[in-house]
Amino acid sequence: MRLASLLALALAFAATPALAQPRIGGTPGETLAIADAPVSAALQAGGGDRNAVPGSGCSGYIDNARPSATLTVSGDGPLSIYAVSGSDTTLLVSDPAGRWHCSDDANGSNPAVTFARAAPGAYVVWVGTFSPNEGARATLSAVRGQPAW
Repeated sequence: MRLASLLALALAFAATPALAQPRIGGTPGETLAIADAPVSAALQAGGGDRNAVPGSGCSGYIDNARPSATLTVSGDGPLSIYAVSGSDTTLLVSDPAGRWHCSDDANGSNPAVTFARAAPGAYVVWVGTFSPNEGARATLSAVRGQPAW
């Protein structure tokens, strides 16, 4: 009985997303879950479509048809979504209420969007580039609190 319980616990743990450590990797449009621990995904930023959302920091080029990732946030509290790249990248985020948030050059040429009190739900994220079809490598991260540049 004890062995069966340990095996069931191990299988449940293996099927649970690893939130204690940042996740590296990912595919376009990947869903990343964030509770209290940071998550990260390496990705290809940019595209040929001009970001059509108006407003400060809303510049750059993305692939309109393919978000970079969807962050599923549980709980509420501060949240930072940011990208780090050797290229000039931009960030476009649609929050669970459908409001748009943008960033360009929050830390050097790296973008960040910070929510003082992020609502639970899905945050759809595009990591863009300042120039069209640049295709830069970037790491998208989300953390409770301030960016860990």
